[in-house]
Amino acid sequence: MNLSGTLLPLLPRPEGGVIALVGAGGKTGALFGLGNELAGAVMTTTTHLFDPRQEQGREYDHLLLDPALAEPAGDQGQRAIGPWQPGPILPGRRVVLAAQADPATGKLAGIHPSRVESLREFWPYIIVEADGAKRRPVKAPAGHEPVVPPGADLVAGFVGLGCLGLPMDESTVHRPERFGPVAGCEPGAPIRLEHLAALVRSPQGLFRGAPAGARRVLVLNQADACALDPAALLRELQASGPVPADLILVCSLRDPRPGARVLARAQPL
Repeated sequence: MNLSGTLLPLLPRPEGGVIALVGAGGKTGALFGLGNELAGAVMTTTTHLFDPRQEQGREYDHLLLDPALAEPAGDQGQRAIGPWQPGPILPGRRVVLAAQADPATGKLAGIHPSRVESLREFWPYIIVEADGAKRRPVKAPAGHEPVVPPGADLVAGFVGLGCLGLPMDESTVHRPERFGPVAGCEPGAPIRLEHLAALVRSPQGLFRGAPAGARRVLVLNQADACALDPAALLRELQASGPVPADLILVCSLRDPRPGARVLARAQPL
């Protein structure tokens, strides 16, 4: 199964929608993977994104930068999104949109979340990386995170299974001082599946800031780094207690074959 095929049925409109990616352990790979799988998608961020021009394997057709998009949308509605006119390059093209590039950090600065709604006028699918994790496999959000657009239709929360069994410290976890209390994991203790389940359940955890009406998908990525097979992983996770998501996926998003990236799926009990 590919990732887009599992997510699109959850969108309220089959012809498009806003998908926000939060958490850690595969968001950027999913951003570009979805951009490749969906015709007429824009890939953007409300935080920061490594400049795809400086990373190998990031496939896209156009990079659009507009510093005005870093500012909140004005009172005249969401239509005025910049001096550029994206229409002529849209059909079937993979577009990366950001406010500006910072050569010193190698990152693109994101757009203001209030600007995302206006993008529906130009693209059927808007894929937003709405969180940062400093390349750690798991995180708990700070008070200002994640930066989910208010009109997001679906929020995909990512956890990298490569964290299982590793010590709960800053080498494994982004914001361990937040993760510990939220997940019930002591500093230095090995991270277990029950801690990840607690992270998902907590109002201050993985889906913090998700709009009330948005569908939620838990994406357990890096299955290739996990000793449990996908079906056993899902059973053990659901045995730990309720999982507040509409769908749970076990993935290996680094697989070069799009149809092999989703290994298992389950509806929460």
